[in-house]
Amino acid sequence: MISCQIEYTNGVKSFIELAKHHLDEDNRTRCPCRYCRNVYFQDISVVERHLWVKGFSPDYHSWIYHGEALNFQGIEMGFEEDDEAVEHDREKDDNDDIMVALQDAAGDMDIDVDAYEGHIGDQDHRNKEFSGLFAEVESELYPGCTKFSALTFLVSMLLELLKEALPEGTKLPKSYYKAKCTLHALGLGYEMIHACKWDCALFWKESAELDKCPIYAEPRYKFQGTEGKRIPQKVLRYFPITPRLQRLFTFRHTAIDMRWHKEKRPNTNGVLRHPADGEAWKHFDEQYPIFALDPRNVRLGAATDGFNPFSNMSTSYSMWPVMSVPYNLPPWKCMKETFSMMSLLIPGPTAPGKDIDVYLRPMIDELKDLWTNGVTTYDISKKERFTMHAAVLWTIHDFPAYGTLSGWSTKGYKACLT
Repeated sequence: MISCQIEYTNGVKSFIELAKHHLDEDNRTRCPCRYCRNVYFQDISVVERHLWVKGFSPDYHSWIYHGEALNFQGIEMGFEEDDEAVEHDREKDDNDDIMVALQDAAGDMDIDVDAYEGHIGDQDHRNKEFSGLFAEVESELYPGCTKFSALTFLVSMLLELLKEALPEGTKLPKSYYKAKCTLHALGLGYEMIHACKWDCALFWKESAELDKCPIYAEPRYKFQGTEGKRIPQKVLRYFPITPRLQRLFTFRHTAIDMRWHKEKRPNTNGVLRHPADGEAWKHFDEQYPIFALDPRNVRLGAATDGFNPFSNMSTSYSMWPVMSVPYNLPPWKCMKETFSMMSLLIPGPTAPGKDIDVYLRPMIDELKDLWTNGVTTYDISKKERFTMHAAVLWTIHDFPAYGTLSGWSTKGYKACLT
């Protein structure tokens, strides 16, 4: 017993000495205790106290978050530079992308562990399960395995097993990478754009190659003490609108429905059935008659608001999706989930506030291009190509989000909603 205590004491001291050389700018590091499990960042003194009181997480053997290199027991990969090797590397990057998304969601959440201990019951159980998710997806498939992690095997091999189980000739992608390529080809992919920690700039277009924020010189990546893929401070997920609008014209029924507001809408004075009956729509047509000439030009609404992805009201984490809605469609379709398009997913942990315009830039640039130049689109219902333009007629949100999106004061002494 005494020897075990001495060994543990030496282990904690060794860990603290190592971790002191791998702290972030706030003198914090991931806490590997049984409760925090490398999810929550704590001051180094708090980390040391947690380790004495609660002990190490039982599945954290290699201190990879605190400066210790991964040990692959001298196994060499030995891959040839062929298509399979390239695909393996791409699938590994996909797995890294999933890890980035998970760490974006929880890695920045500063939670007081002492307060956290007070939560018991089902919520405490869910928190522990969520905390253990990182160790599970990062773990090797079996001791010494360097080709697959548990997550890579689950995603990649599941497709192969399904293909073997289904009848011969089934058109199922053989790997996650090929499935992802198919989704991208259908316009269902998205672009990951790194953002500054303080929401002041995107590492995009003219800043795409920078390693520091062009405004405040804040590092682009979180501190990483080990070799491998660097983790960005924040990631904006951008879903281009253009390919999804074009896809609406590749099916005959939806292509016809995109002209419903002009060709089939009952036009009865004093009756409001559709936004096209409203004064805003009519005024827009008067202001821009060339746009109104072709009913296939898309009228969009944009909606945004924050939400708590963890369904825990005691956690202030907030993500902000930005949705686009095509109003050309008839009223029983335009507000359906099927036709609502996520354009942006703005990361947390806090609301973007007045800096939301930084995150809106990719979407705004695309909308400007759709308004000014348009894009060549094939209309299957008329069997012809046309130049599709698009315009945002209005935005949809509650008053707090209205203030955030417009930069206008919607509360307090000098509030003015109009």
